[in-house]
Parts: sequence; structure tokens; C-alpha cells
Amino acid sequence: MGMTRSRLLLSITVSLFLASCGDDDSNRFGNTDDLRHYRDALNPIIDHVSAIEAQVQQQAVGSSNVATAANLNAVYLEVRPQLLETLVDFDRLVPPKNLRTLHHDIRTLIILRLDAYRIVMEGFAVGDSTVYATAETQLRQANELIVEINIELCEIDVALGDLEDCRLLARQRRREFSHPV
Repeated sequence: MGMTRSRLLLSITVSLFLASCGDDDSNRFGNTDDLRHYRDALNPIIDHVSAIEAQVQQQAVGSSNVATAANLNAVYLEVRPQLLETLVDFDRLVPPKNLRTLHHDIRTLIILRLDAYRIVMEGFAVGDSTVYATAETQLRQANELIVEINIELCEIDVALGDLEDCRLLARQRRREFSHPV
């Protein structure tokens, strides 16, 4: 955790330095107006992805940090259509050239979660708990992307001068699946 925080602070410091050296209408991410337009369009999507994850945590996991297949299935049935709609909205965004990798990573994160939700729902429907390990792997891969995505989102905010409005993707807590349905 300390390493991630140190890396984030170093990235922000470097970004501040780089932002102060450039001209007024561009930075290392590209044209400032294009960047701001993209970030403004991205913010509600980030907020929605994070809200969906918070809902999953609240309804399926709770304070025990253990989720039953039945609880996960119920919440995934509810939130998966919302996440699919969010993906459709996200796919309408055209990222600035220098943010294509970030855009791809965010899309990958959403797809990994959608796939994990589907795997759990299908496994629950047929009583096949062997698929839950695959879903856990997908969710772990999504979480691994979050750290890098959040660092870049903060660097973008620094480049835009939005130091107080750093919107991050919510990180999933490590959850354990309880296989009894």
C-alpha cells in the first residue's frame, strides 16, 4: 500500500513539473481542451462503475468479506445490465490519441467484471461451483488494472489543474466466495 501511495505522489509531482513546463493549450496527454472534454465525459462513467462495485460490496459481501453464491447471483442479476449500459456509454467516447491505452484498460476492466458476473450467474443457475475460481481470477485481474488506471487518472487531473477533483475507480475488496448455494 505504501509503495502505491509513494508511486502516486511521485507521479503527481512529476506531472506538476511537466505541466508547468508546457504551453497553455497542451500537455503530455495532448490538447488540453480535448483532454478536458474526454475527462468530463468519462467522470460519470467512472462514478457509475464505482457505484456498481459499491452496491456489489454492500449487498453481496458485507462486513464478513465472504460472499455466498446466492448473494452474488442476486446482486449480479441486478447490476450486470447497468454495467452493460455503462459499457455502451463508454464505447461512445473517443479518447484523445495519448489516452488510448488508458481507455483500453478501463474497457478491459469493465469487460472482466461483466465476464466474472456472467460466470457466477451461469454457475449458480446450474449449481456448478467449480466456475467460481475463474470468476475470482477475472475480478482479481480487474483489480490489478485499477491501480494503474487511478494513477493515470490523477496525472490527467493534475495536468488539467483539477487537484481537488480526482475521480478514481473504486477498488474491489478481496472477496472470498462461499461455495454453498
